[in-house]
Amino acid sequence: MTRIPPLDPTDFTAEQSQLVGEWTHLEFSRVLINSPRMYGTFVPWLRELIAETVLPVRDRQIVCLRVLELCGDVYEKTHHVVISRKCGLADPEIMDFIAGEGPSLTDDDRAVIAACDELHEDQRVSDATWALLARRYSQEHLMELVFLAGCYQTMGMLTKSFDIALEPDLESFNALRSYA
Repeated sequence: MTRIPPLDPTDFTAEQSQLVGEWTHLEFSRVLINSPRMYGTFVPWLRELIAETVLPVRDRQIVCLRVLELCGDVYEKTHHVVISRKCGLADPEIMDFIAGEGPSLTDDDRAVIAACDELHEDQRVSDATWALLARRYSQEHLMELVFLAGCYQTMGMLTKSFDIALEPDLESFNALRSYA
């Protein structure tokens, strides 16, 4: 039993249809659109962080997958496995990002994972991890990593609290756009 049921796109108001656009196949969109005001606030922020981030694609996916794993999220993590593959990442890398350890991780990957773990645990990146990241990241990169981790912490809260179920078939996953 879901707490917030997904709306059928045929029942959308004109405003809801405009806000959701092409994302009607996603349970996430069909649940969040129950509050058009929040959808109109949250989803553009999410889109900006994912599609327009200055972070390298690999780092973006590390942040998404690791934070979602730390939150115990299934819905969005499953989607980001698919997105990671579309971005050219291999399954062993993806599994290591999720686990936070493994042979495919570089030192740079480990620094991003450390930042995710610290943000989840303390809501702050430690000075040591910040210094590691700052060797290759600009101030804008550093800020976006924190924004992205916070956004995906929120995603975990939303999907779990609203009991958002995975789409009923893998065709919906194949429809996910790659933001690479």
